[in-house]
Amino acid sequence: MPRILCIDYGKKRTGIAVTDPLKIIASALTTVETKELFSFLKNYFLKEEVELVLIGEPKNLDESDTHATPLVKQFIQKFKKEF
Repeated sequence: MPRILCIDYGKKRTGIAVTDPLKIIASALTTVETKELFSFLKNYFLKEEVELVLIGEPKNLDESDTHATPLVKQFIQKFKKEF
């Protein structure tokens, strides 16, 4: 059964979480060096069936962008092109 993969993108390290096959519980999978992220994802997608990828978008409490929001938006654009 396909899973849902969640990405918490960071400048240096990125956190990856994934649901169980029934999509009931999400658990931390690993943390990877951001420079290795696309290599990790390509490998993971070959081994596991993923139905949906969620990427966290950092926001302040007032819903304004944080200093990290532009980095995540750049990553999202690159992710869309790659996958």
